[in-house]
Amino acid sequence: MTILSNISFPNSSFVFAPQNAYVSIELYYTLVALFSIFILASWFLDGDVKPFEKLFAAIIAFIFSVSIAMSSFSLALITTTEVGPIVYNGTTQIVVMPIIVMQNGIVLQIISWILVILCFVNIINCVLVLIDYSRIKGVKKGAL
Repeated sequence: MTILSNISFPNSSFVFAPQNAYVSIELYYTLVALFSIFILASWFLDGDVKPFEKLFAAIIAFIFSVSIAMSSFSLALITTTEVGPIVYNGTTQIVVMPIIVMQNGIVLQIISWILVILCFVNIINCVLVLIDYSRIKGVKKGAL
């Protein structure tokens, strides 16, 4: 929904579109959903059967966790409120003003960076599983 307001001053009107903030939050939730899918895949894939898929899922989950951590700095909801009436040429108009309601906080940012560190540890774990897989299965250098 776009709020259009013309406050009747000469050459003065403003257009405010609050859906832009909501789109960014929807994209943030999409990143969280994709992160959840890949981190669960990297946790539950069997390293003895599919070690490369486990490592791939861990790397993609790490990339999404970094994206979530970086975007947690700029999350905000934007709402509008009525500031009050303004009188111009004998007509009274209500002035609508955008207000930023911050959604991000220190706790969310700290949790996001802890997830980044845990995803990096998960990558190291997947590399160790892959090394163990190559030692147990006897995979030779250069063999596909």
